[in-house]
Amino acid sequence: MPPITAAQVKQLRELTDAPMMACKKALEEADGDLQKAADLVRERTGAKMDARAGERTASEGAIFAYLHTPNPDLPAKVGVMLQLGCETDFVAKGDKFQQLGRDIAMHVAAMKPLVVSQADVDATTLDKEKDFARKEALEQGKPENIVERIVEGKVKKFYEESVLLDQPYVRDDSKTVGELVSEVQAVTGEKIEVARFERFEIRA
Repeated sequence: MPPITAAQVKQLRELTDAPMMACKKALEEADGDLQKAADLVRERTGAKMDARAGERTASEGAIFAYLHTPNPDLPAKVGVMLQLGCETDFVAKGDKFQQLGRDIAMHVAAMKPLVVSQADVDATTLDKEKDFARKEALEQGKPENIVERIVEGKVKKFYEESVLLDQPYVRDDSKTVGELVSEVQAVTGEKIEVARFERFEIRA
């Protein structure tokens, strides 16, 4: 096959946000087929992320702001600020990372999560949810072995409603926000994490 050109490498890099040498190698192995090369890059960066996730820190990133303005003639009533982290400034500037930040900020505005992850849930709040679910099940006469399953189900539902990474993504509820982050993480080959967010709303 003819040599891989700089234009081909640039095109694959724009598609995947992967390093230049990784793009060139994937194109060579895929005989210049852009889609096959993109699949190779995603598979490899995803595997590397799984193997090294605990060793990496997302010390770079960006701040995203979103204003919900359903009527352009009226002032916004809902606003969000979101800090999204990654490992390098290169990825932070990339289109996929920027789009992810905007998408998550919009999701926060729409779905009103309370915290980023399950680890951020206040233990007292979680205990109250469990106690309420257990009491409700017992009052309904459910047997003890079923009660615990009901409590587990209620906790799962609480996470899905209140924890950002566990919430079904507002634009595609076949995936969670956490899975959306993982998809972009696999493409970029870098650790990506939601550091924090704040949601503001003016109520009448």
